[in-house]
Formats: sequence, structure tokens, C-alpha cells
Amino acid sequence: MPTANSSLRTELPAPPPRPPSRLRLYLLLAAAAIYLGIAFWMKPGSVARVSQSLAELRDSVSRRIQKHPDHPIDLNSATIEELQQLPGVGPSMAAQILRFRQQSGPIRRPEDLLAIPRMTRQALDRIRPYIVVDSSR
Repeated sequence: MPTANSSLRTELPAPPPRPPSRLRLYLLLAAAAIYLGIAFWMKPGSVARVSQSLAELRDSVSRRIQKHPDHPIDLNSATIEELQQLPGVGPSMAAQILRFRQQSGPIRRPEDLLAIPRMTRQALDRIRPYIVVDSSR
């Protein structure tokens, strides 16, 4: 039987360490943002280089999407170079169209292109005015 001086409580194990609080996380992120801001401010040429490269990227994408061929392109006889004249079609997509044509035979209608990976309905609608399908081949 316990005596009056002895304690009935047992020692509890120490609680596990608490994860960092959100406030600490926010302070750390704010400090990193301030550091990066000062780093860019100290080197003004860095900001100009980053914004220039972003502008070049935007322009190259715009040129690729806004290009238009001089005449309608027949999907069953077009070369890679001719297919690349279509808006939004680069070397990779042109190669996929040729590979699809070789494996599946002649293209019967423009919607057949939707079977190609990464060819979306929106991309097809963008090139539709510039393509024809000659079914006599």
C-alpha cells in the first residue's frame, strides 16, 4: 500500500517533437523571398536577362502558333517540312503524323489525327483550315 509521501503518478514519456509551426514556415519563405529580391536588386542585369529570355520564349511560341502555310497541305502526301508549316506543329508532331500515316495507311479524314498522342481537338481545330485529305491515294 502506498504511503502518504509516495506519489501515485508515473513518469510519462516526453512528447514527440512538434513539427515546425506555420508561422515559422511563413517566416522562412518570406526571408527567402527577401533574399532573392535583394540578390536581383543588387544585380540589375539578372532581371533584364530573365525577362528577355521569357520574352524570347513567348515570341517563339507565338510565331509557332501563328504561322500559316501558303496553300492547303494534303496530309497524305505532305513531307515533314510541309507539316511544320501548320500552326502549332513542330518537328516532333510532324514526325508523329508521318509515323501514324505509315503505320495506319492513308488518312481518310482530319479527325483521324486525334489518334496521335498529344493531338488535341483544339490543335486539330487550329490546323483544320490549312489541311486537306486527298482520298484518291
